[in-house]
Amino acid sequence: MANSSSGDSVLVRLDRVLAAFGRDQPRLTSAQIARRTGLPPATAHRLCADLAAAGWLTRGAGGSYSVGTRLWELATRSAPETSLAAAAAPFLHGVQSALRQHVQLGRIQGDEVLFVQRLSQPGTRPISSAVAGRLPLHLSATGLVLLAGLPEAQRRDHARRVLERGEQLPQGGPEQLEQVLREIRASGHCVQTGNLEPDRTGIAVPVHAADGSVIAGLGIVADRALAPVDPSTVVQALHTAAHGIARAVEGPDHPVE
Repeated sequence: MANSSSGDSVLVRLDRVLAAFGRDQPRLTSAQIARRTGLPPATAHRLCADLAAAGWLTRGAGGSYSVGTRLWELATRSAPETSLAAAAAPFLHGVQSALRQHVQLGRIQGDEVLFVQRLSQPGTRPISSAVAGRLPLHLSATGLVLLAGLPEAQRRDHARRVLERGEQLPQGGPEQLEQVLREIRASGHCVQTGNLEPDRTGIAVPVHAADGSVIAGLGIVADRALAPVDPSTVVQALHTAAHGIARAVEGPDHPVE
């Protein structure tokens, strides 16, 4: 695959164009994409035109672009996250009905948790995560149960990469984070308050595959300003749902790798 003068392949440049879109900017012109990606304006213009011709972008008024349905079609056709979200949906609805809190399901993607399903509780403030949104693993309860499910060497590598990027660990440092992760592994759940929002509490449990590996994290986000939260009740409900999700994804209709 041909490289640009900067050394980036065409695939890498296309990925940069698609990654420029977000909830804050669902529509962008090629000039805006060039500024967001650092690509030359002519290159951004040509790539946008090529992506629109293939259906990956949709051309709108004023020369703007948005993410096209072709990308959604390909993603939903074969992505394991789609099968997981479909299998988990009734269990998330059950948790939300019982606890009346925001409920979310996430998987590991690199150093982040990718939220594959989320149900918002009506009448409450929105939360930081969104379907197909991401958060650093070490910041949320859902991310921490996923991180705790990794081998120790991978957990320590994650902490090292965070610090190398100049970011901070809210737990204090690598050893403090490792202690938190050991406690999560021992207890089977995580209760986290204030890492993202001071008055929000996240509670999460792992979803295990048949071989014992962690395939997802299931959690709720509670607004402590509205009502107190009993962690033991929440953890019990989440574990029940997590077992149901695990059984569902092991079935022949919802294989999840």
